[in-house]
Amino acid sequence: MEQSQLIELIRTLTQTEKELIQQLASIPYFNQGKMKAFVPRLLDICMGHPWQEPQTILDKKTVFSSLFPDQEFVEGKLEKTMVEAHKIVKTALLIQQYLREGNDFQLGFDFTKVARTKGMDVRYQHLLARLQKSQSEFAFKNETFFDQQVKLENAIHESECYHNQKKGDLNVPNLIQALEANYHLKRYAILNRYLLQLKTSKIEVPAVLLNQIEESKVPIRFLEESPVLKASHAVFHLLKKERPEISDVRTLFELLILNERNFDRESLQEFYTYLRNICTLVLSTDAENTVVESMLHELFKDNLERGYLHYEGKLHSSRYWAVSSIALRVKDYNWAITFIEKYKHDLIGENESQDIYRLNMANYLFCLGRFSECLDWIPATSPFVDYLLTGKRLEIKAYYELKSDLLSFKLDTFKVFLSRTSPKLLSEVHNQNHQDFVNLLIQIHISLPGDQKRAEKVISRIRDRKQAAEWRWLLEKAKALKEK
Repeated sequence: MEQSQLIELIRTLTQTEKELIQQLASIPYFNQGKMKAFVPRLLDICMGHPWQEPQTILDKKTVFSSLFPDQEFVEGKLEKTMVEAHKIVKTALLIQQYLREGNDFQLGFDFTKVARTKGMDVRYQHLLARLQKSQSEFAFKNETFFDQQVKLENAIHESECYHNQKKGDLNVPNLIQALEANYHLKRYAILNRYLLQLKTSKIEVPAVLLNQIEESKVPIRFLEESPVLKASHAVFHLLKKERPEISDVRTLFELLILNERNFDRESLQEFYTYLRNICTLVLSTDAENTVVESMLHELFKDNLERGYLHYEGKLHSSRYWAVSSIALRVKDYNWAITFIEKYKHDLIGENESQDIYRLNMANYLFCLGRFSECLDWIPATSPFVDYLLTGKRLEIKAYYELKSDLLSFKLDTFKVFLSRTSPKLLSEVHNQNHQDFVNLLIQIHISLPGDQKRAEKVISRIRDRKQAAEWRWLLEKAKALKEK
């Protein structure tokens, strides 16, 4: 019973949503099924259950007895009631979504359809005029604006076609203009996500998409009209580069600062995400760039304070890791541990054993030089390949620092893991970065401390492979070989 769609929804409900559902269940229009007499009681049972207490189980037969006292258990009867209850819950959530704040345009637009179908043409024209006015006062030329503009221009076009007096342009120029602007804005938003994915994932790019990326153009008039489109266009050209540079970071940062008032919150949040990702891409090829490191750390702190790192009050696990790890790289240890502890309950996708939190704690302890404690915190495994690889690298580094006899075994095991995993899950670049990490660490491990010539040779090889995973740590260990 607890695995049903009904319970899945109910476990997410707020108190306000529960009250709305109870109201709808008492209205015959919404509760019309054959089991309508039992639906309100079932909803009360399910919504009143303490789901936050894992040890309490909602037993199917117990619920049946509560709904149908003095009746023998009948397989399927409770399920039929649950289906009808689920329909009411879903209806309540849809009503809430439709009537939410910020959906005024859609409400007004839908009411124009009501006026038209009821033959109130004058009212219909008046409502369209009101929507045109609201669009002219819309604060941002973003995706929402252009979505609405297409709907409005198309409604005017259809109205003029219906009343066609064989004169005028039927609003076709305005409709085409709105369609084209909307197309370019959506296309760049989607292509940018795809280009960023290409930086970290092994993807075979279809020929048709290669053409879109290489030949992508947008008329200047659209860039001048929409700061959001202009910023998306700038991000697109930065992500097309094989290796973004620090000047690219500054260019995008200046563009965001200059146009910040022209962006809605959602767009600004997305552009700052791209800025942070481009900083990370710069660091992946220039790991010694302390300027970008510091910039990224300050960006994270600023964006965290402004709420740009959270999504609906939750923090993605990869973002949690990125924020803490960059803080540790710039040695802001007190801030890092405060962040790790403060936001550990906000994580999306965290499991009961808190593996994501544990991995962050392991990294923190490693950076403090507490290597044995670090090993105790590293999760044994992870369903996410990035966290799995991070944990394995962290383990190997800790064994190296502890001068453990297990290091050689761990390195060999990791090489086998990469050879089996990389063809399925890792991009060529990602796999090569980890292969370089293993090979370079083996060279460091078999080198004799104090051998200056050997140390310089290993250092030179590391400097030639700046994309290697854990590059800065490898360079530090290679430099240490100069000392006996």
